Amino acid sequence: MKKIERLRKEALESCEFRDHRMGLFNRTHPHYWHSKCRACGMEVHITDNPAPNEINIGGQAVALNCLNKSGG
Repeated sequence: MKKIERLRKEALESCEFRDHRMGLFNRTHPHYWHSKCRACGMEVHITDNPAPNEINIGGQAVALNCLNKSGG
């Protein structure tokens, strides 16, 4: 499994644990992707080549529960 695929899977698992319904990942830079919850709009960001002071997976969707659990 490629590193980015592993990161996407891990990010989605974390988001689902928090009751988010994530959309597709969009690539915004060569090593940077993001996805937004379809219910509340919180985002998750992943990078397969983080700077020394960055992390691979971040964003509100991995840290906070969904604000609209009904799934809008």
